[in-house]
Amino acid sequence: MTGEIIRYEAMVYAIAECHAIDEVKDIRDKAMALELYAKQARNTDAERKASEIRLRAERRTGELLKDLARATPQTANQLGENQHSRTPASVAADQNTEVVAATSQPSPYRQAIDQAQIPERTAQRYQALANVPAQVFEEALRDPVVKPTTAALIRQARSPEPQMPADVLWLWGRLRDFERDGFFDKSGEKLLEPLTPSMRADIERIAPRMADFFIELNEAIHEFA
Repeated sequence: MTGEIIRYEAMVYAIAECHAIDEVKDIRDKAMALELYAKQARNTDAERKASEIRLRAERRTGELLKDLARATPQTANQLGENQHSRTPASVAADQNTEVVAATSQPSPYRQAIDQAQIPERTAQRYQALANVPAQVFEEALRDPVVKPTTAALIRQARSPEPQMPADVLWLWGRLRDFERDGFFDKSGEKLLEPLTPSMRADIERIAPRMADFFIELNEAIHEFA
């Protein structure tokens, strides 16, 4: 399990640090193949990890595509230099030549998606995924029940929702992390054994206050029910 976590974190880091679209696309395609293989083998954990890697790679691809120019820019000096000393006809002819030369070259964006063999609609979907707020994206990946998909994440980001306070989102996320990481089934005594005296003192100070907080939170939940 530890080795799998290390490999997963290494892949996450590699995706975040990658600046070549075709390389990120290659990671995405390999993750997709692993995801399908794990699904056929009914290996839910492996399927979920591969899915998360794929989504991160798609999002990173969208981030890189958003930074690329859609059209090849022209240099103003190329069209404007020495125009005052030339005839209008020759200036117009050279301007037309420059425009044709500029537009005949594909844009950096077009070159990138062609080289990586990404269809235009797929590229647009990746960019929409890149527009999903980071917090929303990460919370979806941590969801222990619902498997995130590209389409669902994009729909969620487009849906107008009231702004949720950051501290509320933080508390909700930590509670789900606590459940996902299996702390309900862990022994408190064993968790305390390796702690240093200062760490135990912190827990001794904080734990009673947390217990009071969660008792109050539980009572509030029943009031809302």
